[in-house]
Amino acid sequence: MYGRRSLKRGKFHRATTFVVTGVLVFVLAWFEGCGGFVGSGGGNGSGGNSITGTVVDYATRTPVAGAVVVLEQADGSGTDRVISSTISASNGTFSLNTSTSGVYDVVADATVKPASGPTVTYAATVTFGVPGNASLNQIPLVPEFGSATPTGFPTAISATVSSVGTIMGSPVQVDVNLSALQSVSPTVGSVTQLTIPAFAGSTSSVTTVQTLSFCPTGSACANYSLLIPSGHFSMGSFSASGTQYSLSVQQLPNVNYTVEGKAFIHAAPLSPTCTPAIESMAIVLVNGNLSSSNPNMAFTSCF
Repeated sequence: MYGRRSLKRGKFHRATTFVVTGVLVFVLAWFEGCGGFVGSGGGNGSGGNSITGTVVDYATRTPVAGAVVVLEQADGSGTDRVISSTISASNGTFSLNTSTSGVYDVVADATVKPASGPTVTYAATVTFGVPGNASLNQIPLVPEFGSATPTGFPTAISATVSSVGTIMGSPVQVDVNLSALQSVSPTVGSVTQLTIPAFAGSTSSVTTVQTLSFCPTGSACANYSLLIPSGHFSMGSFSASGTQYSLSVQQLPNVNYTVEGKAFIHAAPLSPTCTPAIESMAIVLVNGNLSSSNPNMAFTSCF
């Protein structure tokens, strides 16, 4: 089974307990079947109002260029929302400006095409509780399928959003922000769901249009697509002496997501929207493929 290697300073660790919690499988360094990764070095300050670090492959520790790295903070419902983002440089490094008084969760994932060889897609890794001027050093990413030779493309979650309602006799248009969420179980602080960064080519924001031929009668609609890793996220809680990451076992069991859409009246984000204004659909990925129907969303009572 993938993940039987301990990654803490290259040594192997074994124990006797295996924990499966909710829809995620997190196997800690002192548990059987997987290992932990300690980000090299420490440091509780980066010398400015920023969070810095280097994204690396968990096994080879080679830099991962082009990784998506985001700062998130929990909203009132316990869902971590993206507040800023960047892309890792050719040497895997990144820097995100912050307020030194803030505490953040840092989430990274990647899909990259090497100069030679197949495309490599990595599941997300989250570092919880990061101060606003911290150095994370190395953030490990695990291949989405847990292969010793990581390959695989992102999964495309593609479907349709429609809005029903009228303004001056015409179907109402709404702007919809779309997110792919994974559950955090057990919760970390107030966080119950994590936003998994979508890759380039995603349409995370769409506007419904009334003139499209495939729209149901009396509605406006739009297609959307979210490109996401088909893997469980790994996690760690920030430590100035070196963050210990618990690397997730991949593809055991299947990967569960919630696709969420938040609707706003087009060009008027502070106005009343639809009832309800948030729709969500649960989906299951099996080896990178949807095992359930695409999550079409219909927003009704939009005025």
